[in-house]
Amino acid sequence: MKLKQYSCLFIVLLIIAMSACKKDLGNYNYNEINKLETIAELPGEVVATYGKAVSVKPLIKFSLDPSFDESKYTYEWSYIGPNGLGGTKLFILDQNRNLEQIMRVVAGSYQAYYAVTDKASGVKYKVPFTLKVVNEINEGWMLMCDVNNQARVDMLSLNTAGGFDVINDLLASTGSELKLSGKPVMIYNYNTGLLIGPDKISFGIYLGTDQFTTKVEPNTFKWTPTMNLTYEMFGSTPAGFYADVIQQRGSSTAYMIGKEGAYYYERVQNIYFSSPISYIASEQKEFKVAPFIGGDKNTSANAHAIFYDKTNRRFVKHTGSNSTCTTLPDPDQAQRKFSFSTGMDLLYMAWVPYNGGEVFSVLKDPNSSKRYLARFNSASLVQSYYDEITATDFANAEFYAVSPALGYIIYSIGGKVYEYDMSLKTTKQVVDLGSKKISFIQFYDFKNTAKYKDSNNLMVAFYDSALPEGTNGSINTYVVPPVMGDLVLAKSFSGFGKVKSITYRER
Repeated sequence: MKLKQYSCLFIVLLIIAMSACKKDLGNYNYNEINKLETIAELPGEVVATYGKAVSVKPLIKFSLDPSFDESKYTYEWSYIGPNGLGGTKLFILDQNRNLEQIMRVVAGSYQAYYAVTDKASGVKYKVPFTLKVVNEINEGWMLMCDVNNQARVDMLSLNTAGGFDVINDLLASTGSELKLSGKPVMIYNYNTGLLIGPDKISFGIYLGTDQFTTKVEPNTFKWTPTMNLTYEMFGSTPAGFYADVIQQRGSSTAYMIGKEGAYYYERVQNIYFSSPISYIASEQKEFKVAPFIGGDKNTSANAHAIFYDKTNRRFVKHTGSNSTCTTLPDPDQAQRKFSFSTGMDLLYMAWVPYNGGEVFSVLKDPNSSKRYLARFNSASLVQSYYDEITATDFANAEFYAVSPALGYIIYSIGGKVYEYDMSLKTTKQVVDLGSKKISFIQFYDFKNTAKYKDSNNLMVAFYDSALPEGTNGSINTYVVPPVMGDLVLAKSFSGFGKVKSITYRER
């Protein structure tokens, strides 16, 4: 009897419940959501140039907001890029409706997103696109210039048409944190191998003034204080240290001269700039070194360099990864043309491939105005030439260079360039720039000579004092023909500061 009562009760309750559900149908209000319908003017690939302004202005349409009140939404521009640890992460580019900024993303192609969130509903809509960043400041001549007695880096940037665009004040134009102070000294770049320190830089672009020397990030030109050259040096650093010369010897190997001391670096063996190598172990004496480095930079066999000992007026040699230098033994009397202990002052020295590769040095007699040319093979130490230089007005020469193919001595005075043939002892004026003043001459030594074929062209940098400071500098390059032929103007560039040092950023 109880079971029957319970069954009837259950049936009654079930009927009541079903009746309640039936009555509740249609009592809810369903509101249409504000949906994203279209985003126009957002290309599938956004191309931006590093260091220049990018502007993308999407046209957005929502279903319930035909006039589009942008205050009702939040925005996010993002991309996936390397996290510096071998992986990737999402980076936020901007949080405004439009993407309008100076592009600071390293050149490359990235998966990117544009997101719009409805504040009322909290619904986020994300649209994918490709962000392609190109770097016009990728390759070209980097110029350490003098502008009102202050250092400034300008650039001749190689463009897609094969020409060069002038970029004044490269650091400012790229938003670099580095502010140069002091007078210009040097600029140089080479593949250093991965350097110690927090910056994880494997390619060095070094900028030097008479107050300090530092490298910058080679693609973005960003800078941190730990990029200062002193962070690559172990042990104590002389006060006010800066580099006069940095020169690559081989792969991830280099020499540096600063504060009249010579230093050596080799990444493979973890040898960093530390105690000066300008020291003769057999004499247990240091010496002051002239700011020149001689030696074949294209060979790893019997790798070495020639330095000049200013203290004792002699040539010395550094070999391999030794921590000191050695003196040079004079050849037998029959082969000797001069003593490696010259007793003279060094005005200029360079290694050139002429005659199979030789060190050319211009020496000055400290007791007279006479200048001498000494040539020798830096590996074998075989001497090939020694004689007084009788070139026109050579005692007043300001800048020197040696033709790598022909061995001519090139020198400049004021706005004129002269060519001296050591064999015939003849001089020819080859450039006359009138009232303009030459600030630098050089045969540039490209690292990839197969790709870059202008190593035999003479570069003459000059400036016009009548033009505005900072844009009054120019460079002419000349083909140097044999048999003392007239120079042939190859290229001309202008519109930058007074050039004191150059380097080419190869790619």
